[in-house]
Amino acid sequence: MMRKRQYCILWAALLCVLLCACGDGYRKQLEQGRLQIARGQFEAAVATYSDVIDKTSRNADAYEGRGNAYAALADRAKSYGTEQNSYRRAALMDYKKACELDGGAEYTRTLVNYYLRLGDEALSATQDDAALTHAYSYEIADSYYRAAIDLDSTSGAAYSKMVALLLAEGKSGEAAALLEKALAVAREPAFVRELEALSAQIAQQDEQARRADALRLLRSVPYYGDPEACRMSAAQAVACAKLLSDGVRGKFYGFSGYGKPLYDKPVFWDEPYPVLGYGSYETDRGRVMLADLAGDGVPYLCLFSTMTENNSFEIYGWVDGQMKLAAGEESWGGQQNGTLTELPDGSVVLVEAVTMSGRTHSGQTFRFRDGGAFVAESWYEARENGEAVVRVTRDNTQLTYPRGQWEPVSGVSPENREAPYTSFADTLPGACPLRDMVSYLNDWAAAVSDGAAEYVEVPPEHTERHRMATAMLRQLFALDHASMDANTRLCYVRLFDCNGDGADELFAAFSGAYHAQNGAECQFVLYEWRDGELREHPGGTRFNELYLARRRADNARGVLGTETRGMLTRYGYTFLNGTEEFQADSTKNQYEVLKGGQAAAIAESEYVVLKGQYETLERLVDFRQLSEDRNYERVVTSLYNMRS
Repeated sequence: MMRKRQYCILWAALLCVLLCACGDGYRKQLEQGRLQIARGQFEAAVATYSDVIDKTSRNADAYEGRGNAYAALADRAKSYGTEQNSYRRAALMDYKKACELDGGAEYTRTLVNYYLRLGDEALSATQDDAALTHAYSYEIADSYYRAAIDLDSTSGAAYSKMVALLLAEGKSGEAAALLEKALAVAREPAFVRELEALSAQIAQQDEQARRADALRLLRSVPYYGDPEACRMSAAQAVACAKLLSDGVRGKFYGFSGYGKPLYDKPVFWDEPYPVLGYGSYETDRGRVMLADLAGDGVPYLCLFSTMTENNSFEIYGWVDGQMKLAAGEESWGGQQNGTLTELPDGSVVLVEAVTMSGRTHSGQTFRFRDGGAFVAESWYEARENGEAVVRVTRDNTQLTYPRGQWEPVSGVSPENREAPYTSFADTLPGACPLRDMVSYLNDWAAAVSDGAAEYVEVPPEHTERHRMATAMLRQLFALDHASMDANTRLCYVRLFDCNGDGADELFAAFSGAYHAQNGAECQFVLYEWRDGELREHPGGTRFNELYLARRRADNARGVLGTETRGMLTRYGYTFLNGTEEFQADSTKNQYEVLKGGQAAAIAESEYVVLKGQYETLERLVDFRQLSEDRNYERVVTSLYNMRS
């Protein structure tokens, strides 16, 4: 038994000696292969390493060495040719086999580095006939970098290259997600810093993408200036949208310039409101555009009237985190006129000029900056030593020019007075409705804030009741200020519901004859809102008194006009669905129905029946003794309240 144990020990020792001898032989071949690679003898190195692999298929160093030889042969081959691809596949197979046999960090690192190297080479391939297309090179690099990450999930280099590749492809969302994972697992300080630098690039790319989206939106918006230079922030866009929304909802009083709103009440920017200046007119703020008036990329919000030319507008600028009124004009047809003017150098100025007896005698020029409008120059005409001169204040310096050398049309220096100045309003015919601009601004704010900006609700369209009240207000203004006969004036107005539908009709009475829309003369008019428009129902003429009346058959209300001349009494009833007129002469006991100016006799009994169909409720107007109280302001207030 003892002899058998000694025999086993002897054979074990002999086997160990034999294995060491073989190992020494492989080490020499492995070293030989390394030297061959160093000398550029790549085919010989492949043969040397292959001999070792043939003798023992489990030598990881031999596979790694042969992989290095194949990689070198691939480098020497034509880029992305069949031969090169064959060598690269062979190198990858050997590196993978080495990892499989040993699993050590050294072999894993070799394979990871080769994946990264192949990815880098794919991105730097030249675009000749055998090279990759740009998109395909990204695809190949992507596959190699991801393979490296799968092999070593802590490789900072692999993550860094993959994140950079995703950024190059414009996939900032994927890059950000991968970067977050990378920073959690990366160990090497140098690569951590590199990944942190990529984080800044991701943020920059996201911002550039947002600005690009916003710029595409801006190209569809009425905009004056260079859209590429626009620096409007999400906060500014939201503030502009809120301003417009408030204007459409009637949260502003009308702008007062040379002309001022007729009523001291809020106005709705997208609806007409009356203004008194040098005469009377209607205006609104129905169209809007963004305009880089200062040339600094921060646009002003410019609101223009759809009803007058040039001299009815408001301009709001960004000041201290708010949109504030910078400038405005309300001077249509007056002795003061303000015009936004584009100068030859591309800048925009607001020129105000004051005229007297048809001649301009003073003015000032405003320039825009920092969200405001500032006087750059002012001037006025004077006489000096008996000569007409113009005194100009510019840059805190006072200058005097002979009147013949000064042309105040532009309000700028005399050396530029021959320049063909353009009305600013003419440069942007595409100004849009206010609600459309609110939508544009919401889209812009969302684009530049990645959806984080506050959304401003687009104001709903005005209700039917609101539009009715607006139409009646306009009609009242027209009746009170339109050119009528010298002997005709609006003497009384009233609101009452004629047909019981809950909506008031407008009653207007005139001293003297008023010419209705159909050309007929009348002394009063009923205005009914029907099918989205205001319809006119004119009454007769030559009445002494007007009454609110009720028709007994259907409880409808209308207007009774009475005329008394001696013993003749005429009654004219006007309702929304028709009129009826009849008269009685008590002296002659004659009774007649009047139609189309023709009289038809009727019996007294018929007359009694006719008169009994109606009931008088309230006297509205006694033309023989007109009151100073026209009820005008109360009706205006009621109509404004309807809109609120």
